[in-house]
Amino acid sequence: MADKYASLYDTVVKYEIQASCREPLHIGSGDGRYGEVLVHPATGEPFIQASGIAGAFRSWFEGNGDLACEIFGSTSQEDGQSKLRFQDGYFSETAIYTELRPRVKIDPVTGTVQGNTLKSGRVSGQKFQMESVASGSRFSFAIYLFEKDTPYEEAVEESLAAFHAGEIQLGGQKSNGCGYGELLSVKKSVYSMRDPQDRRLWAAEEKEGTEIAPALIERGKSRDGRLHFVLTGRTEGALLVKSVSVREYGAGVPDDVNMQNRKDEFIVPASSLKGALRSQIEKIAAYRGLKNGVIEALFGAAYDKESKGMVGTARFFDCVVGDKAENAKTPVQMRIHIDKLTGGVFQQQLFSQRPVCGQVEIRVDLETEEGAGLVLMALRDLGMGLFPLGSGSGIGRGYLAGSSLRVELGGKRLAEIDLNAGEILSGRDVIDGYMKDLAGLC
Repeated sequence: MADKYASLYDTVVKYEIQASCREPLHIGSGDGRYGEVLVHPATGEPFIQASGIAGAFRSWFEGNGDLACEIFGSTSQEDGQSKLRFQDGYFSETAIYTELRPRVKIDPVTGTVQGNTLKSGRVSGQKFQMESVASGSRFSFAIYLFEKDTPYEEAVEESLAAFHAGEIQLGGQKSNGCGYGELLSVKKSVYSMRDPQDRRLWAAEEKEGTEIAPALIERGKSRDGRLHFVLTGRTEGALLVKSVSVREYGAGVPDDVNMQNRKDEFIVPASSLKGALRSQIEKIAAYRGLKNGVIEALFGAAYDKESKGMVGTARFFDCVVGDKAENAKTPVQMRIHIDKLTGGVFQQQLFSQRPVCGQVEIRVDLETEEGAGLVLMALRDLGMGLFPLGSGSGIGRGYLAGSSLRVELGGKRLAEIDLNAGEILSGRDVIDGYMKDLAGLC
């Protein structure tokens, strides 16, 4: 029988972590109607709850071995206490920048936005906004590991390498590319409770840590097992994804401008890319007669009474359009509202828009190879100008002229298609394999 007076641990390992947001970060406030980020009750500034960080790391452990219950604790074990303790994550900037993205829910049957017509039976609240902490923001948090008999340092450090590699995402909106981070610094301090000096230092946590971030970053580089799809090209003409934020006022300022990130770059947000590509993938799946569940595997499914829901394997990312300085000089275009009944002009309905144009690079990641053929075909169609992005497709906006479509695994290129010449440059066997996999889903 274990001695009830024995110490619970004899070694404490502290990891002081500094990281930055590789992509926007959305930590929800809990009020799903507005999409604001969570703010600290004392400071009023955005922060990352320790429970959210712990949950993300535990989820990774549960999918990578049998250590989750050992490290995080379980009521089924004699010693059910967690051996890890996480601290809240705080951003280091004096001013924390956030981005506000407009979103709409699309009816999958009609392809249109549900309206708010009185007594029509339509669902209201289909337009909403999503707030995220801007990419590039830096934050810090700490992890404490309490050990006795069995060392777990290697497992914890492997999870930090996985975080840098993108296997662990924080917060929500994961399919829209949010929550990816990269390590900047990891200082490791080891306190032995059998050493009187260490016990004194542990009381105030004054022991100087050893920097281990370079080794973890190097380990992270070899962990990337996701498929990366990269479509490069340029806009055929103009493109406009309307922004909800008004940055300027006065004469000469257009009514509609393209969405921008915190760096003032003009972007197609990940949610718009996901919506456009999902619509095309659904058409391809229907044409080829694919089984039900293929779309849900890629994009996920919401929880309801009949289903527990699932997380999709596809990840989409913001796409920067052209050079921000050149696009800022694009001439303002004037437009008018037309009465569809009479064909005449509405009075006082003149409005102005400033679209953007230029080079684009669209990125999509897949956690597994399932559905890779669908993603490849949809990106090919987008690069060939078969469907648009953003608004104004009726006047020729949003179409792309793709030049290259690549498939990569980690740092290795698996296949490449020259969209200008319409030929496969490399990896024909890989692409044929994706097509055969699709045939098996019919």
